[in-house]
Amino acid sequence: MTATLEGIDWIAAAKAIAGPAIGFVFGSLLTSYVQWGFEKKKQILARRRELVTGWRMNLLPMIGQPTAQQFVWAGDRQRAVMSSPYYASLRPHLSAAAIKQIEDPMIKIFVRTKPQPPSHDWNHHYPLKIVVDEIARIEHKWKLV
Repeated sequence: MTATLEGIDWIAAAKAIAGPAIGFVFGSLLTSYVQWGFEKKKQILARRRELVTGWRMNLLPMIGQPTAQQFVWAGDRQRAVMSSPYYASLRPHLSAAAIKQIEDPMIKIFVRTKPQPPSHDWNHHYPLKIVVDEIARIEHKWKLV
């Protein structure tokens, strides 16, 4: 048996070899691209969860707790919160109205018309309610809940 080059249909041979090779290359590129897209979405979701957890665990205690004593928001506490890296990461996601209320240097005074002492009255924990509501809004927007 001797190999000859004369009886070979080169076009058919090229199609038989090149077709699967090209399909393999495009298939592997497409698979890599799709896999990268899924991985990117997972990383974005993980980062967003990390941000929300950081805001809740670190920023909210700086602002105050609903059971804590009343305090004046404008001043040292406001400066400490606004200079924290957690507030810096939250601020771009806050609504314009929330930013205006949180960063307002004016002292808020709430007058109670009822004689009984407040119990978990959110008005006495002024910026905390705004931040809690904004974090919840961002969570819904990012579809984390």
